[in-house]
Amino acid sequence: MKTKVTFPKEPDFFYKDVCEEIRDYFEANNINKYGNGSLIWKYLLLKIIFIICYLLIFYFQNGYSLFLCFVVLGPLSIILAINISHDAIHGVAHSNKLINSYFMIQMDLIGANSYVWKKRHQFGHHTFPNTLGKDPDLTQTEIVKILPKAVHRFYHRFQHIYVPFLYSLYTINWIYIRDFTDFFSKKSLIKNIPIKEYIKLVAFKLLYITIFILFPLFFTSLSITQVLFGNLLLHVSASYFLTLALVPSHVSENSVFVTPDYNGKMPYSWAHHQVKTTTDFATNSYMTTWILGGFNHHIAHHLFPNFSHVHYPKMTPIIKRLAQKYELGYNHESSALRAYVSHYNLLKNNGKK
Repeated sequence: MKTKVTFPKEPDFFYKDVCEEIRDYFEANNINKYGNGSLIWKYLLLKIIFIICYLLIFYFQNGYSLFLCFVVLGPLSIILAINISHDAIHGVAHSNKLINSYFMIQMDLIGANSYVWKKRHQFGHHTFPNTLGKDPDLTQTEIVKILPKAVHRFYHRFQHIYVPFLYSLYTINWIYIRDFTDFFSKKSLIKNIPIKEYIKLVAFKLLYITIFILFPLFFTSLSITQVLFGNLLLHVSASYFLTLALVPSHVSENSVFVTPDYNGKMPYSWAHHQVKTTTDFATNSYMTTWILGGFNHHIAHHLFPNFSHVHYPKMTPIIKRLAQKYELGYNHESSALRAYVSHYNLLKNNGKK
């Protein structure tokens, strides 16, 4: 019988004070937690650029320009997902449920199943970030040593060299392997999946293959080798962009990793846990925030996942000030590059026996 994991009570008024100040800010400015008009315009702009880049594949049909289109489509698909679908997964992209559902389906259109990601993301990662055995984003394998106290293998001393190459396959694994594992593996953490979701999984996977492989193959003069190479470039660029956005927020050299005690009790309260295990980066950069959909304001997202990312730049200073007031610390890297270097240092440090 598995032990139920629980958090101790909040030891201070940090979370209460944060909630009150943020509530006062929203009331004073007469705004709600959902995405505003800027989110709609961002979606339209990104979608138009994405469609244009896709259609240019059929225009160029060969040469470097063709492959450049595939390369650009990779990051664009990720930017759409983390800006639009991510908010929709949390139900806050738009106050209208139909529009919110439409935004969530944008993730399925780029090949990633939105149903299982919502389950993994909301009920696993958000509740227990950086918790071994509970955070699905912290899946341990013998290939990579993320936790300092994990079993050490001789090849881990080289992981800072080979892991960046493994990251290039991230979206290929997600779209063609991980989604199916979550649906069909007996070891999957996701249970009682509705039949309609199985139908949706197959339908959108076939649609994705049709759009990005079959259409270019049958409606251009491209060879199967060119089409597959273009798709490989798309996934490599998408994978590196996605890991740049996701990895630094939880897996850096200053990250805290926790394990429940024998009775299933966590060492920190829920709010303290979110602050200690999460890292912000480049929060003063408007461009970084715009492109990454507020992922760089990650502490705000973990404390308030039911708020759209468009509000995070105003929420982060409140959280930072109160975290420092209550001596919780505030994990922050000055830039996305520095955050990624910090992750690289983690790989290197943990690779040492």
